[in-house]
Amino acid sequence: MKEDELDHLNSHRLEVHFKQGEVIFKQGSPFTHIVILHTGLGKSYIEGYRDRNLIIGFVKPYEINCSPGMYVDGRHHCSMSAVTDVGACFIEVNAFKKIISQNPRFTEEFIKFMSEKTIHTFNRFTTTTQKNMEGRIAEALLYFSSKIFTNGQITHVTKQDFADFTSMTRESAIRVLKEFKDEGVIDEHDKSIVILDEKTLIKYADLG
Repeated sequence: MKEDELDHLNSHRLEVHFKQGEVIFKQGSPFTHIVILHTGLGKSYIEGYRDRNLIIGFVKPYEINCSPGMYVDGRHHCSMSAVTDVGACFIEVNAFKKIISQNPRFTEEFIKFMSEKTIHTFNRFTTTTQKNMEGRIAEALLYFSSKIFTNGQITHVTKQDFADFTSMTRESAIRVLKEFKDEGVIDEHDKSIVILDEKTLIKYADLG
């Protein structure tokens, strides 16, 4: 972006801090701002029927979070909540659209970023609808360890999160995680999960 474009966005933004578990934006609510976390970890999820959620993905700092509703119906089509305490920057959507309309290079990078997120979502739906439970949990563990956490430990991800991420019941997710622990594929320390045998996890994911 050019300096004047950054100044434009800066004049149309505000910062909000959320505590762990708080909702950052709600599915079905008006889409008025682009959200970018600058600290902490969030999760995006679709609120389904009978109080069942489907987690689309976990959100790290500096990812642009918007909705197809930005150009369609002006509504959020998923929810986001704070997995840890987070700091979030809200950018007014019309100010963001102005930059998109006048900066082709930024627009191309934005489209590329959103396309990559869409491909990830397609792959997620394939996993949750076509793989067995072991394959789904293996995919989830590999996703968390390679895309979200870089210190070798998966933290702040609850058993319910594993269930919502893999379209399973909480009891089924717990059972598969225990099987992996008993096999020596993973271990758990202080509510954190450590992957001990990545090759076996990859095998489960591929054959699932």
